[in-house]
Amino acid sequence: MTAALSDTAPASMLDRFTAIIDAFEDTSAGLTLDQIAARAQLPRSTTHRILDQLVRLQWLTHAGRGYRLGARTSAWGAGEAADARLRSIAAPVLHEMQLRTGAVVHLGLLDRGEIVHLDKLGGPSARQVPTSVGVRIPAPRVALGVAALAGLSPEDVVAELSHIHGWEPDPTWWAELHNVRRRVVIRQGDYGSPMVSVAATVGCRAAIGIVTADRVLAQRCQPVVASSAARIARALAGASSN
Repeated sequence: MTAALSDTAPASMLDRFTAIIDAFEDTSAGLTLDQIAARAQLPRSTTHRILDQLVRLQWLTHAGRGYRLGARTSAWGAGEAADARLRSIAAPVLHEMQLRTGAVVHLGLLDRGEIVHLDKLGGPSARQVPTSVGVRIPAPRVALGVAALAGLSPEDVVAELSHIHGWEPDPTWWAELHNVRRRVVIRQGDYGSPMVSVAATVGCRAAIGIVTADRVLAQRCQPVVASSAARIARALAGASSN
């Protein structure tokens, strides 16, 4: 735990920077100014001043629901603890979902407008789905990414999409996203023309989904995907409150 600091304490800027970055070590959700100040044990005014600098330098991002780790931290692996926590919580649910459906199962997390595939469980068509852990795809291009975006506020969606150059969401796309907020998203051709994807948000900028070449199976698995996503969301909420 970082020692309590104040404007008058003989702490270097590096100490304060470290205290603020450490505030994000156990969460993939956004943190408010007050939450960061409390976790870093820094005065609110000092925290706000440093946060402005960190956002400008891309160590952090700031959108409607708070601050998150930015591009520079992603480059050297900050946030990996939060990713590992998400994977650990989701793992048993993903395993059960794969056994029940026989489809390829993915866990994804948003990062700068892309969906990062954090986990992949195989099935008979695993080799036909060109993904692996760590693969990044622009979020609007695949069901997994759209589902993850559906868990964000409109302001946070805009912030994510601002990282995708040369593409602007039109009214039809926003309507699709609005519909996804109430149900799973189904898309064909995300990972190849015969493949059908079904995905749902779990919150915390993450989503789970299945990929299968069987259209009938994809339709039948919608309730499984939805209920599995809800289970992971409840588990994440419970872990955050502990």
